Amino acid sequence: MLPELIEEFDGHLKQAISDAQQLQSTLDLEFDYLKNSDLQAFQELQVRKQHDVQTIQLFDALRNQFCAKANIDREDKNFSQHLPLQQTQWQHLLNLLESCEKTHRTSDFFMRTKLESISKALETLELSSPVTSTNLYNSLGNAFKSNIGRSLDKA
Repeated sequence: MLPELIEEFDGHLKQAISDAQQLQSTLDLEFDYLKNSDLQAFQELQVRKQHDVQTIQLFDALRNQFCAKANIDREDKNFSQHLPLQQTQWQHLLNLLESCEKTHRTSDFFMRTKLESISKALETLELSSPVTSTNLYNSLGNAFKSNIGRSLDKA
């Protein structure tokens, strides 16, 4: 493999590590904003998060170019074997991206749980309103089922 090609990829790899660290920082902030219900800050952070994700996607395109130039299968599970001097850096990048994925999933789960709680609270408020308290059928014409009695039985 050409030394210039490896040196060029090394520069891209170092930049990708920096970009992944920035993405991790953004995702950590996003989770903090969700936890603290700071929706304004959360919303404003989305542009930065989108930019951070795009920089990682750019690195993926650069890696694909490297693979094409070096005649490496880009789907090779042992890609690091083609990087004799950068194996540690490659593994560091993979670890960072795995951490980003975990943080993203945690935020996603947290947000879905919050939305579900809000939905349930709204549903309960609708049950308590005088307009809906006399409705015996839902909008589809099915008999209305109240969850209130069942939750009291469980208590």
